[in-house]
Amino acid sequence: MSKRTLSLVTAALVAALAPTALRAQNSATSPAPGPARSNRVTLGGAFGGLSGAANLNPAGTVDWRLGWIASIDGTVWLRRHVGIRASGSWAQDSIRGAALTGRGKFNKFNYNADLVLRHPISATLTPYLLGGAGAISVHQLGADSTWSKFAGNFGAGLEYSFGRVGVRAEGRDFVYKFDRFGFDKTQHDIAWQGGLTLDF
Repeated sequence: MSKRTLSLVTAALVAALAPTALRAQNSATSPAPGPARSNRVTLGGAFGGLSGAANLNPAGTVDWRLGWIASIDGTVWLRRHVGIRASGSWAQDSIRGAALTGRGKFNKFNYNADLVLRHPISATLTPYLLGGAGAISVHQLGADSTWSKFAGNFGAGLEYSFGRVGVRAEGRDFVYKFDRFGFDKTQHDIAWQGGLTLDF
């Protein structure tokens, strides 16, 4: 084979193999792609338990019995890791150890706006933190006593996704001032819930 022919064959091989080699090099040096979480809106619904973490009197003889809570929420994702959630919940629990006019059971309605920070650790598993503020309306059953208070909240959760549908476990602390019936206490309603999510 002549030198001219050998040179032409070498040049042809280099031209043919160069794109493949460049693609392989780029794949080796580029970071692995993260989990695909390109959804813009997440809707959720959950149900669980509610526990008042604080006694209402200094002696510790008046406290809250275990109750329940149901909630719905919608989250708009501003970025892959940052979202804004609006949520509402209906809870019910009761005071134990207090002499009240009317029943000692209360309906509690929460309305909140929260910042959500999530960090997907796989294509399916996503832990997150959230916190924000809103209001709580408390209604005593069997009485005409209803009042509303400013309420803050913070919590954490874990979501497991099956495509657009997911399951979620979440814990939150709703903080507000309980200043009725002779009590004056910063109240912590601890809610733990499990539920479903749907991504759009």
